[in-house]
Amino acid sequence: MEESKKLTAEVFIDTGKDFRPEDSLQVEYTCVMGETITLEFDLNVFEHTCGFRFDPLLEDSSMVKLLDITLIYEDGESKTIEQNRIKTNSDVDFDPVFVYLHKDPKFFVDEALCLKLANAKVSFQILELGVGEKEYWQEIKKHSVSEKEKEQLLGKLELATNQNRDLEQENRRLKIEEADIYATGLWKLQHDAKGPMKVILGKGNILTFLAAVYLALCSELFIFNNAYYSTPRPNSQVLTFSFLRFGMVWLGAFVLIAIINGLIQKGYRRELA
Repeated sequence: MEESKKLTAEVFIDTGKDFRPEDSLQVEYTCVMGETITLEFDLNVFEHTCGFRFDPLLEDSSMVKLLDITLIYEDGESKTIEQNRIKTNSDVDFDPVFVYLHKDPKFFVDEALCLKLANAKVSFQILELGVGEKEYWQEIKKHSVSEKEKEQLLGKLELATNQNRDLEQENRRLKIEEADIYATGLWKLQHDAKGPMKVILGKGNILTFLAAVYLALCSELFIFNNAYYSTPRPNSQVLTFSFLRFGMVWLGAFVLIAIINGLIQKGYRRELA
């Protein structure tokens, strides 16, 4: 006949202040390896419940098979918690068999299922004790990946694949838009321009170019207007548009605005850095 062991289980309730020793219940039980143990806990002693944690034993490292956790609510409703709504701190996972190489096994129920609890019933089996002292469990731990970890890794891989596919589609769309943009209008001039025209029609200088043209026209019109209305003016005087004067004013304005713009951009980049 297999030897029985005296062990202690503990339930922690989160009353809104996390899991604390003062918000817990302990139950001693006699355990025979492999036999089913069912423990019940009266949770009416707690005024408020928003979390449930079950520690199957406090004495040793262990292999535990969790059969079910059933929660009973204040309104009388009873709910058996699905395995995917329970988390644990196991070192090796053979769900629903969990191996703990430490002496603090824990099961956490999803908080959304833990409001207004009245009772709880937990069924489990202790399959082995003292597993933390056995070297082969350390080797298994090194090479094991739990089903939950596999699901997490596969989920991350699927998410990364979907993001990569979306980025490729966006990249193709941007390339098509870029081709359309450079095939027409001013962008084509900017793209195909060479030499001095590359400077004048560049993305950063097109507004500078237009501003310089505007200032040169204003100065030429000012000179023209001043000469036209000056008195006395000989009737034989012919007023002409001076392209040389216009070009010199435009060039000076273009260089001056480009320098000012460059200084402003340099200061802005320095602030960002």
